[in-house]
Amino acid sequence: MAEINPPAWMQAGSYPARTDRLILSALLSYPGFAVDEPTPTRIRQGIKPSYQNYQLKARAAPTPNMTVIVSAGFCFIDNHDSGGLGTYVCVNDGDKTLTVQPAGGAGQYRRDCVVASVYDAETAGSANEWRLEVIQGAYAASAGAAVRPSLPPNCSLIADLTIGPSQSSVAAGQIFDVRNFSVAAGGILPVSSTIAPPRLHPGQTLYLTNLDKMVYGRLDGTTADLVPKATAWSPITLSGAWVPNGATGDSAPSARITHDGTLELSGMARGVAIGAGSNAAFGTLPASLIPLVSYWVRGVAATSVSQDYVRVAVDPSSGSIALVNGSVAIGTGAWIQLDGVRGRAS
Repeated sequence: MAEINPPAWMQAGSYPARTDRLILSALLSYPGFAVDEPTPTRIRQGIKPSYQNYQLKARAAPTPNMTVIVSAGFCFIDNHDSGGLGTYVCVNDGDKTLTVQPAGGAGQYRRDCVVASVYDAETAGSANEWRLEVIQGAYAASAGAAVRPSLPPNCSLIADLTIGPSQSSVAAGQIFDVRNFSVAAGGILPVSSTIAPPRLHPGQTLYLTNLDKMVYGRLDGTTADLVPKATAWSPITLSGAWVPNGATGDSAPSARITHDGTLELSGMARGVAIGAGSNAAFGTLPASLIPLVSYWVRGVAATSVSQDYVRVAVDPSSGSIALVNGSVAIGTGAWIQLDGVRGRAS
């Protein structure tokens, strides 16, 4: 086991800058990306989170031109020239305007990247500095074929820029925020689900900004919803002769996913006869709920026939709802009460 000896903070003399970098690494979250997993002393690098994540955010000039503006903020960048060399803290104390190289001619598209980069002559090259810079991408024959350029090994992505033929300015619509955010160990990481790190330490929590929900890291490296957000009630599309019951105070059949991930149905309908021991198609879930139902749901609905009950079965592959009758036949026009029908596979 390597040890900083004597402890740097107890000595008045000089010591290598790498010592400070390793101390900083110890205060930050451990690696969040598979490429860093073989080097556990690396961190989850990225931008320091803030209200609305405004730190080191790229935006267009007030009058768009071939520049982008990067706001003030802090960035933590790990040394990837060699494993375990520690973390750099990079500070931008005000708006920084970066020049974007002129666009190509007809049929020439490219993707440029705005990055925060560290150059350290101790491990590679001759420069000793950190930069906010735009790395120009290679030209492609279409926008879809343009890819990110090769990036410096020690950098944190800030934004992608799409540059089309003869483009004379970079507007907001050509700037795509791809920042990752770094936090102290155990802190909540606010990040879009599209760029969320794939590996969280057990209990590490993400706030997925684009989905407005929380997920947490599990011991096996996977994630799970911390508290799933309940969806709004959405109408069920009824099949055949089934119609809402229509009585005063009755609600039309509808469905939602509850905060614990359970499918819940509600409302009243009347319609077709269902023989004893028979099944009948009832309706279909809203399309927005079908991907969330990864299990068969079997609930019990009340009917107006001798206090009989029918089972409600939902097919997760199609969202279709079937009524599975018991021992008492249900005549045409009898009502079906769905309130309280909810559950998971049994």
